[in-house]
Amino acid sequence: MDRRIAKLVKAQPMISSQEGIKERTLQLTVSTGTIRSRLGEINLPARSPRKVPLLNKRHVQKRLEFAKNTLSGPRRNGVNILWTDESKVLLFGQHIHINLIR
Repeated sequence: MDRRIAKLVKAQPMISSQEGIKERTLQLTVSTGTIRSRLGEINLPARSPRKVPLLNKRHVQKRLEFAKNTLSGPRRNGVNILWTDESKVLLFGQHIHINLIR
């Protein structure tokens, strides 16, 4: 059982214990806590997904070009622009923290 779980996690590192490991590897009924403890014993503890940069160089250049054109161009009525400094704006949904096994 431990080898099957370890093999699946190494093949698919972004899989979570709730959604995939329990459903795909075992024909037995096992709780997610048991799977997590077994993964901890074989040195595969849960981790958070890696954070990626919000903007790359091309995106920064395009945003700067847009801002210069918008600010120096003629004023348009009815156009509202939300200027943010790489901050995250959530209009819908929730920010959910997910731990993955790597």
